[in-house]
Amino acid sequence: MRRIVLFLAAALLVAGADTARAQMVTAGLQGGLNMATADVKGSIFTGDVGTRTGFHLGVMAKTDITPYFAVRVDVFYSQKGFSEGSGDIALDVNFVEIPIYFVIQIPGTIQPYLLLGAVLGLQTSCNVSSGNQQNIPCDEITTLPSTKGADSGLMFGLGAATKLGPGSIFADAIYNYGLTDISEPSIDVDSIKTRTFYLSLGYMFSVGNTSQ
Repeated sequence: MRRIVLFLAAALLVAGADTARAQMVTAGLQGGLNMATADVKGSIFTGDVGTRTGFHLGVMAKTDITPYFAVRVDVFYSQKGFSEGSGDIALDVNFVEIPIYFVIQIPGTIQPYLLLGAVLGLQTSCNVSSGNQQNIPCDEITTLPSTKGADSGLMFGLGAATKLGPGSIFADAIYNYGLTDISEPSIDVDSIKTRTFYLSLGYMFSVGNTSQ
């Protein structure tokens, strides 16, 4: 967790350190589909967990350091967790997530790019279902998984953008490999680490230019 915090802090410093060199600042809206599951361990899990389908929705900002390199920050609401699958427990846990990416991009009419970064998530809600117990708030249960309230992970993805009207439309495919054990200590649950795939569409527009 400490390494993730330090990584995010360093990325923020890079984003704002040399504004005189920045060519363009863009901001926009984004949203799309989440396909979430988790790496789970513990005696309470009687089978493999399944995928929870949800969504994410939020904002983004990107600073171009050079035509080929940028730093991007997103803030979005995100639905994560897992379904019962072949077991008997489902977890619906939602976050406000703040990923920070290093962006490697190729200028052009259609601009492809690579996203590499890290993410912090702050939990907004959590419910567990098992058998006839449906949508029980995590803080009201003792025999089913409960969560700590935060998450962190590494983000890897690909995207592309193209001009449309006054701004650009973009599409991303991103994988979030969770590093934090989000489960509270329990005799029945050893660990829960999130795994989430995002398919996202968005629209961004220029909010400023700076000469070198």
